[in-house]
Amino acid sequence: MEVDTRAVPSRERLEYWHHSVSDRFVPLLATPTSGELHGRIRSVEIAETRARRIAGIEHRFQRRIRDIERSVGTEQLNLVFVNRGETVVEQDARTATIRPGDFLFYDSSRPFEFRTHGAFDYTILLMPKHRLGLSAQVYEACTARPQSCRNPIGASARSLTSSLVGSTTLDIDDHRQLALQEAVLRAVASLIPTADIRPPAEMFVALARAHIRRNLFDPGMSPATVAQAVGISVSYLHRLFSNEQETVAALIREERLQAAMRRLTSPAHASESISDIGRACGLEDPAHFSRVVRARFGVAPRELRLKGFPPTCS
Repeated sequence: MEVDTRAVPSRERLEYWHHSVSDRFVPLLATPTSGELHGRIRSVEIAETRARRIAGIEHRFQRRIRDIERSVGTEQLNLVFVNRGETVVEQDARTATIRPGDFLFYDSSRPFEFRTHGAFDYTILLMPKHRLGLSAQVYEACTARPQSCRNPIGASARSLTSSLVGSTTLDIDDHRQLALQEAVLRAVASLIPTADIRPPAEMFVALARAHIRRNLFDPGMSPATVAQAVGISVSYLHRLFSNEQETVAALIREERLQAAMRRLTSPAHASESISDIGRACGLEDPAHFSRVVRARFGVAPRELRLKGFPPTCS
C-alpha cells in the first residue's frame, strides 16, 4: 500500500496527506513546517501488527487529547527507527532527540509530539498492547527513551521491520501471520527498557552465527569478540552453544574451513595463492592452514585445489 503526495494535485495534497497519515497510523495533526508538501508512506499488515515507512519534508506531528478521544480502542505501543533527519520527541513529561541509527518507543494512547529538523524518514512498528501483555506502568515508563541500533538486538529488530515494510506483499495465511507477529513482538519486547524481558536464547545464537559468517576474514575473531558483538558475556555465549552441535570456537573454525574449501575449488579464485586464500579466511599461518585443512578434508590445500581443477589432457 503506497501513499505519495505527488500523485494528487497540489491544492489537494494537504488534506490527502493529513487523511493518509491518520488512517495508516492514528488520528493526529500532521503539519508541514517548510517547503512544498511532499510525503510518502509504505505499509504492511502482519495480523494485528502494522509496519510503516514514512518520509517527508520538515514536519510537526501532534497526537492530542481530542485525537485520542476520536480513536477509542487504539491501544498501541509504537517503535520508531530513524533513517534520516533529527527529531525531537515529547511524551510523558520526557523530551528526547533522536537521529539516524536511533530508536525509541512511544504510546498512541497518550499525547505525544514529534518535531523534525528538516526532512525525515522513519520505519515504524505499531504493536497492539494486548499482544505484548505488559503493565500500564511499563508502557508509561518506556516512552521517549532513545536507544541505539548499535545494540545487536536493536539492529536485528530494525532489519526485521525494514524487511517487512520493504516487501511488495505479505502473502501468507492467517496462521502464519499470527506466528510471524508473535516472533516480531517477542523480539521487540526485549528492547523495552523497563520490561525486564530477556531475549530468547535462539536469537543470540542466530546473531552469533551471523556475526561469525560476516567476519571470517578477521584473524582476531574469537568467542570473546563474538560475545562482545552480540552484547552478552563469554560464559553465557558458551552456555548457549552447549545446546548446539558444536562450540563457538569449533563453529568459527568450521566456517573458515568451509569458506576456504569453496575458494580452493572455485574457478573465480583460481588466480589466488593458497596462502592468500588462507589469510582471506582468517587463517594467516600457512603451515597451520595446511594442517587444519588436511585434518578436516583429508588432503592438503594443494590437493584439494587439484580435485577442484583436475589437470586437462592435451
